[in-house]
Amino acid sequence: MIRVYTKTRHIKKIEDFLSSQNMPFETFTVKDEPPKINFDLGVSYCYPRKISKSLLSIPKKGFVNYHPAPLPKYKGPTELDDAIKNKETDWGVTVHHMNEEYDSGEIIKIKQIKLHEHPTSAQELGAVSHYFLFDLFKETIVKIYNS
Repeated sequence: MIRVYTKTRHIKKIEDFLSSQNMPFETFTVKDEPPKINFDLGVSYCYPRKISKSLLSIPKKGFVNYHPAPLPKYKGPTELDDAIKNKETDWGVTVHHMNEEYDSGEIIKIKQIKLHEHPTSAQELGAVSHYFLFDLFKETIVKIYNS
């Protein structure tokens, strides 16, 4: 069983994809109180809260995080604003194993994105990031779950 922690706006596409792959899953947002039962793999997909140490220890396959920026350079919740300040044109999205430190676990894959010009707003860069992040999710989640 995969347990996905995400924002409400991402639920439908995640559920549609996992259903199409016949994968067992549950989805939760910050509004939910998930049961404290065992599950196989935890997924944080743009989840706006830090996953607690006690929750990280539950799934036997651990937790992975889908992060809308290239790690380790752009950690944390200010990654889009930081990239705009830096006039970034080399961008990417990341999936990595999670540990107790924020955005610091072993990187599984970075999907590189070459921007034609530097972004001027967080909304613009966010839209690009989220488009490619879902591609990364579709490319990797089955393999991560099965390994």
